[in-house]
Amino acid sequence: MAGKHFLIYYHRGAGTFVVTEPRPSARENQNLFLDYDFAENFPTTNEIENQLENQFGFNRVIDNDEIILLQNLSLNLEI
Repeated sequence: MAGKHFLIYYHRGAGTFVVTEPRPSARENQNLFLDYDFAENFPTTNEIENQLENQFGFNRVIDNDEIILLQNLSLNLEI
């Protein structure tokens, strides 16, 4: 069984931390994934996580058979 993927990050506009999953987060930030229309084609979870790690400084803090957790706790994160 594949692990469940989660993201934790600070949402500046809301002034709170967000716990979500990669695909809903990508749908909310479609401007970051210009190669996808989100109607018929979506980025994979791995593509989303790689972009968050490489472009936005997310860190993989848990990675096992049950849970994959990426986080960026910076109060200055702009997604």
